[in-house]
Amino acid sequence: MTDQISDNEISDHDYEDDDEMEGVTENDWAFAMNPLENRNKKKFTKNDAIYGIWNESDGDGEEEEYDYQPAKPSKYSKGVSFVSSGKTLNDEKQKSTPFAIPKRKNDGKVSGEFASFEKFNTGIGSKLMAKMGYKPGDGLGKTGSGIVEPIIAHVRKGKKAGMGYFGKEKVTAPIQSKEKKFAKDVLNRYDEPDDASIEESQQWKKSAEKVSYSYKTVDQVLSEGMFKSVKVDTNKTKVVDMTGPQVKEYEGYSKIHAQAVKSDAYKTSARSDLKSEYFPELVYNVKVLVDMTENELLSNHRKLQYEKDNIVNLKYDQEKKESILHEQKSTLLALKEVTEIIRDIRSHENPVSGSSLSLDDCEDVFLKLKANQHVYMKYNLHKVIIPVLFPKLKTLLEPWCPDSSPNYGIDYFITWKKLLERDANASCRGRELDPFHHLLWVVWMPYVRQAVSNWNPRNYEVFVKLLDTWSPILPSWIINNILQTLILPRMRNEVNNWDPTTDTVPIHSWIQPWLSLMDTSLSELYSTIRQKLGAALKEWHPSDPSAKLIIQPWKDVWPQSAMDMFLQRFIVPKLSVALSELTINPNYQVLDQFHWVSSWNDMISPVHLSTLFDKIFFPKFVAVLKTWLASNPNYNEVIMWYQGWKTLFSPELQNTPLVRSNFMHCLDLMNKTVSTATNFSHSGARETVLYFTAAERKGETDATFRSTALPSVPSRPAPPPPP
Repeated sequence: MTDQISDNEISDHDYEDDDEMEGVTENDWAFAMNPLENRNKKKFTKNDAIYGIWNESDGDGEEEEYDYQPAKPSKYSKGVSFVSSGKTLNDEKQKSTPFAIPKRKNDGKVSGEFASFEKFNTGIGSKLMAKMGYKPGDGLGKTGSGIVEPIIAHVRKGKKAGMGYFGKEKVTAPIQSKEKKFAKDVLNRYDEPDDASIEESQQWKKSAEKVSYSYKTVDQVLSEGMFKSVKVDTNKTKVVDMTGPQVKEYEGYSKIHAQAVKSDAYKTSARSDLKSEYFPELVYNVKVLVDMTENELLSNHRKLQYEKDNIVNLKYDQEKKESILHEQKSTLLALKEVTEIIRDIRSHENPVSGSSLSLDDCEDVFLKLKANQHVYMKYNLHKVIIPVLFPKLKTLLEPWCPDSSPNYGIDYFITWKKLLERDANASCRGRELDPFHHLLWVVWMPYVRQAVSNWNPRNYEVFVKLLDTWSPILPSWIINNILQTLILPRMRNEVNNWDPTTDTVPIHSWIQPWLSLMDTSLSELYSTIRQKLGAALKEWHPSDPSAKLIIQPWKDVWPQSAMDMFLQRFIVPKLSVALSELTINPNYQVLDQFHWVSSWNDMISPVHLSTLFDKIFFPKFVAVLKTWLASNPNYNEVIMWYQGWKTLFSPELQNTPLVRSNFMHCLDLMNKTVSTATNFSHSGARETVLYFTAAERKGETDATFRSTALPSVPSRPAPPPPP
């Protein structure tokens, strides 16, 4: 066995170099690749400063100085890296090899990595298991039914990465790194060679990692970059990074993140991918070229799509321009036809020619103008026929008298309404009047104004019939104009001149027919009418029924509050005076005043009438009843007299609280009298009165009771009941 590893042996492990390398250990090679990795394990010596990476111990008494630091907590999540140190000695001098580990053969069927960590300790675990009867390759347990392969630890990438952070953790068989393979091969060379060890030493060539390449087609690149923006680093700001042990410079802030991700990947990979570290510039350039190619493909694809969209837009614009051109050609032809029609109209309306168009000819000409609706609406061709049509219609309406023939000429206007009108609901506040509305305003309205100026509002039938006849073709704003500016002022003047004391025609006969046309507008006349009626009622007596004939038609026209106030002010005081003149005499009763008051039942509310009877009538009635009951009367006659007066009151008045309480008071008087009296003019009077009062309280008295429940005959002539 040789004391040193020759250059040929190193070249067999893919570490060939043109320069001669003597005594270069694996530790030196790792330190050269990453000098910061083990900077705390070895003290920098003078030889290191002189020889650099070629510094070695020649075994002539010069010893390397090591600074052993206190052991730090081991990170079990990281892989075990082999660090060689020391010199090789022959067996006689008891010097150890760079990997001074006693040879232990693995005769079991487990993988070659089984208990490989015992290279760095005394192997106490294997010794204890051997004493317990364990044989390599067998399962654990007394019967050997346990697991054969040891549990393999999974190294998570990144710092402080939790479980599942990088996806599903699938543990695979451990793969030996180049350092481990190299160390194992060197270790086997110091042992006795055998076929198994030779075969095992060559395993690193067969089990070398194969580089896998991924290819992308153009379609895949385009599909992945569909929503990806083309990365163009326009920020060329120089950024100095002084956060690490070395000062670094970047072009743009985006490079800092990329470098940080790259350094983290390098630290967590445990140098499993050394190939990317051999030529970092080449790898970077290749990645840049790939990114540039992808960006160029995406940019070209977007440009192509943009051009396609432009083609579609241009085709749309072309079609639109063609349609506009076609429309303009058709419009030009239509305008040429319109020009010919206008020339014909001028030739016929020329005074020199002596001929003119009739209304039927104007209709035919207008239909030709309206043949092309688009041209007619766009150029307002109705203005062509208006100068010809309006004078002819004015000539037609010259003999018209709205008073005698309200429907004169309406057929022509119905025809031209169909031809000219655009919007029946159009108002007069627009920029331009509707053609047919313009025709009515200019041609028809002057004749209506002239007729209204000579119209008597009492002769309402003329204009009510006129508006009813023409309302189907008149717009709403023209009807309102006629009513508000022509009819209503004339009616206002007539109401102001009306005198209810001398006028024989009731005012409601010529006012109320306009309610269907101008209901709310007439409300301004009602106050004047009530004022004049109130003045006329100052000399009125309730015996005159004409007041009710004048007021009753306004019951449903005036507001209820206004009607009640008018009656309370002008009618009820007169009725109170008439009712106070009523004399109650059971022997001979005159009921004229009572009928004058009762005739207003349908005009005055029952509450107001009941108050009137309670204050004026019932005090007299109760006084007469008390006087009669005190003279030991015939109670049959009293009951008939009581019922006669009660029937004179309407059912509405009988149901009012005041009237009902007064009649109940009269019954109590009769009941109290018969209960205390001892001598009666006829037998059965007490029973008759008690039965009658009980029935009255229950509301069961009727005509049968009055004819059969009074069997006794009065001993003296009874006073006749009120008629």
